[in-house]
Amino acid sequence: MLKMFFRNRTAGLLAAGVVLSGLLAGCQGPVVPYKDSMVRYPQIHLASYHLQYKIALQEPLVSRVGDGQLDVVVPVRNLTGGNLYLEYQYYFTNQQGGQAQEPSGWNTLRLPAYGIEQIHFTSLTAGAADFDLNIRQLP
Repeated sequence: MLKMFFRNRTAGLLAAGVVLSGLLAGCQGPVVPYKDSMVRYPQIHLASYHLQYKIALQEPLVSRVGDGQLDVVVPVRNLTGGNLYLEYQYYFTNQQGGQAQEPSGWNTLRLPAYGIEQIHFTSLTAGAADFDLNIRQLP
C-alpha cells in the first residue's frame, strides 16, 4: 500500500510538473500587440515610436476647396501634462502615387498640456489626390 502511495505521488508530481512547464511555456507564446492608433491613417507617419504615447490623432478631414485643391486638417491632442513642440512636413501625391508637388519645409506646432491643435495644409494644384504627413518631436 505504501509502495503504491509513493508511486502515485511520484506520478502526480510528475504530471503536475508537466502541466506547470506547459503553462510556463505558454507565457512565451503569442503576445497580443499594443493596438497602434495610427493604423487607420496610413498617410501619417511618426518619427519615433514613443511619440504615439504623447499625442493622439483624430481622423484627417480632407476636402476640396477653391479650384479643386486638396485641403487637409489633422487634429492633434497632447496626452501629456507639459508643452510639446512638434515639427511636421507634408507632401501631396497624384492618382498614380507619384509626388504631385515638392514637400513642404518643416513647420512647428506647439501643443499646450492636454491641449488640442490642428495641422492644416492645402495643395497648390487640383492634381493632388492624397497626402503624406510626417511628424516628429522637437528636443
